[in-house]
Amino acid sequence: MKEPVSQSRFQVASGDDRKGVQSVDRAFELLRVFEQSELSLSVKDISDATGMTPSQVHHYLVSLTRSGAINQRPDSRYELGVFTLQLGLAALRRLEPVERAVQAARAFRDATGEATFIALWGSHGATTIRFFEGLQPVTVEMRAGLTMPLLGSATGHVYLTWLSEHITGTFIPEGMQAEAETIKSATKDAGLGHVHGELLPRIAALSAPVFDRDGRLAFSMTTLGWVDAIDDSLDGPLANRLREASNALSKSLGHAF
Repeated sequence: MKEPVSQSRFQVASGDDRKGVQSVDRAFELLRVFEQSELSLSVKDISDATGMTPSQVHHYLVSLTRSGAINQRPDSRYELGVFTLQLGLAALRRLEPVERAVQAARAFRDATGEATFIALWGSHGATTIRFFEGLQPVTVEMRAGLTMPLLGSATGHVYLTWLSEHITGTFIPEGMQAEAETIKSATKDAGLGHVHGELLPRIAALSAPVFDRDGRLAFSMTTLGWVDAIDDSLDGPLANRLREASNALSKSLGHAF
């Protein structure tokens, strides 16, 4: 656990002195501790960071857990909950680049009939933000907020290949560096991430990188389906169409090839 951070780090510096609801302000002060921590937290961790007593922290956690904003783990530590994640994703979807990416994924699904989703890099890895079901439903769990494995998914391969190793390095299991390098080489050569039953039996997927105006990886666009129903060949029509769609989206974000 990181050393507790001084209470002032979590103060609201808005300069707004209007009268509000103090308990709500305090609840958000507590939520900021979670937002700025990479680890789950104990009551003591939160107490040290906010200056609240453990008893006060406990009362807030009861309400925040009940609302879904915070989740209590089996080991009695706490982490951000599903509602907080959905709230963040709702705000994210209102940003123009995200909206463009979502529209591009929807258009690709409509044009091909294949299930398609958009992901970006979050604090826990490659994270889906919108999924569009294909004409042939794929019975796998795909939802906003799902984190894709770095080495085992086509989406993960995109981030492994085009994100800095300083970012992805901690997500590579010990002893798997050689495999990671092999995946990166193959993905860069193809211009696409690709899996054929490796993550889930009978599921194949292709994933393409989307870059912003500074040449940084902004999103991935992934299409998937049953291995016996989708053409996932790297030189096939679907792969070429995915490359074209991701390139067009990159250009709309200001990227120059």
